[in-house]
Order: sequence, then structure tokens, then C-alpha cells
Amino acid sequence: MSIAHPRKAPAAAVGFLRIVDVLCTAGAVVAALAAAALALILIGEVIFTSFFNWSQPWAVEYAIYLQCFVLFCGAGWTLRQGGHIRVAVLLGALPRPAAHALDLFGTAFATGVVGFASWALWQQLVRTFDFGSTSFYPMGTPLWVPQGLLTLGITLLLLAFVARLVRLLLHLPADLSAGLTGGGIE
Repeated sequence: MSIAHPRKAPAAAVGFLRIVDVLCTAGAVVAALAAAALALILIGEVIFTSFFNWSQPWAVEYAIYLQCFVLFCGAGWTLRQGGHIRVAVLLGALPRPAAHALDLFGTAFATGVVGFASWALWQQLVRTFDFGSTSFYPMGTPLWVPQGLLTLGITLLLLAFVARLVRLLLHLPADLSAGLTGGGIE
């Protein structure tokens, strides 16, 4: 099975793939910034608690939100990099057409699961916003704010799975880590 050159892929598909890659990279930047903020909050909390016997009431609440952002906002980018857990040993042991078919099936299944999760989170976000729900922590954060970033992160993962599916259908390299020359859409 040959791998198509990006120039032979339909222009609309190439444009879509570029947009998804840019959006997922932006999600990874959000995840990295959230990781840095999380580290600062936790270091500050340890210092304030250890040396001044004073805990920041907002630290736990925002640490939880930031953990979600780190986990989900960078997930689409991680998928494109080939960083998600797969059964690579099985794919490597199968003949190339069978491995491609299995990868295609797994990606389609994951797209469905993540699509359902994304839809459910969007529904929850709308309800939370309509009800004006706030957190039970002392800060009383409007919950639509952290839920919005979580929902966007899952939606980016959904877009990354759809892009992976398109790449597989067009016989383009699905992962940048595939070690193939021209592994991405440039």
C-alpha cells in the first residue's frame, strides 16, 4: 500500500488537515501554559502552607481545573504526534493492508466514542451556562468557564481523530512519529 503525496490529496482535505493541526497545536500551547500555572500554584501552596501555615483557598479548585486542561487540551496534538497508547506491536506484526484496516477501524471507533463525549460535554456546558452554576469552592467560579475549556479540549481531540481518519482514508501518514518522509501535511 503506497502512501499518497499531500499534493495528490484533495485541496479541501489538505486545508482541513492544516486547520486541525494548527488548532491542536494551539490546544497544546494551552495545555503547556496550564501545566506551568499548575506547577506555580502547587509550589506556592507548598511554600505558603509550610512556612506561613496559610493555605490558599483557591489553590485546590484551580489546580483541579488546570489538571483537566493539561490532560484534554493537549490530547489532539498528542494524537497527531503518535503519543497515544495503541497496540503498535500488533499493527507491526500484521501485513500492511491488514494493519491499515485495523488502524482505520480503531480510529473510526475512537472517533465515535470521542464524538459522543464531545456532544455530551457541549450539552452539559450549555446547561451549566443557562443555570448559572458555580463551583462549591470558596471562589464560586462560574462552572461554564472551566467546562468550556474542557469541552474545547475534547472537541480538539475529536477533530484530531477525524483528521486522522481522513489521513488514513487518503493513505497519508497518520502520525508524525511514523518515521516516514513527508510525514505531515506541510
